[in-house]
Amino acid sequence: MDATLSIITTFMVCIVLGSGAMIFSKLTQDLVIFPIENMISKVQAITKDPLKAAHEEEEKLLFIELAEKEAFENANKSAKGTANKVVFGDKKGPLETAMLESTLSKIGALLALGFGEAGSAIIAKNMEKGDDVNPMLPGIKEMYIFGFCDIRNFTDATEVLQEGVMLFVNEIGEIVHGTVDRYSGAANKNIGDAFLLVWKFIKEDQYYDSQTDSIQIKNCSRVNQLADMSAISFILLVSGLKKSRKMVKYDEHVGLN
Repeated sequence: MDATLSIITTFMVCIVLGSGAMIFSKLTQDLVIFPIENMISKVQAITKDPLKAAHEEEEKLLFIELAEKEAFENANKSAKGTANKVVFGDKKGPLETAMLESTLSKIGALLALGFGEAGSAIIAKNMEKGDDVNPMLPGIKEMYIFGFCDIRNFTDATEVLQEGVMLFVNEIGEIVHGTVDRYSGAANKNIGDAFLLVWKFIKEDQYYDSQTDSIQIKNCSRVNQLADMSAISFILLVSGLKKSRKMVKYDEHVGLN
């Protein structure tokens, strides 16, 4: 009987220890190892291409947000039989590893936004070498269509509108950025009253001409279409400002007139 009880006790202890080890191992994998591996992969992605990593992370967060919203709506629909019943998500705060992972993503996004597309390529090359940052790396010459526009008599408008000039510029910028974005362009930067806009040719439409020692653009329908859209954008900018209901108050402003 003692021997039997000892054997059973031994088996029970083995089962308990084995189960505990498996549970501990799973928790370690889920809470520590997997998050650290995700962080390492994110750092590597940011090192390789900060702009692409930021874009992929933004798409991932958007997908998660939409999935959570859909799950929330489905849960509320399933609970509609109970009067005034609303289903909320888990209120537990994020784990430290999840916070670190999110912080890394934000740092990568800020890096991409701060340095831009060209700057991100320079940073990526520097990080590949692992040395100190060398901003004097050789650049790459590419061809673009640049559009430049500014607000007339901006100094006078600033004196008249005072603090309202920020709203004035933002309302114009909303039309400028929206129109240019709709026609395959991008707002490169805003400099006070000026807007620098750009239409980028893809690499396949550019080639090096050894005779002239310069970058040239291919004569193809895609290039012609982009050039047309850049010109159309500026026509639509002028007409959009004329037709905008938000700009009517400035047309009728006594001080500006």
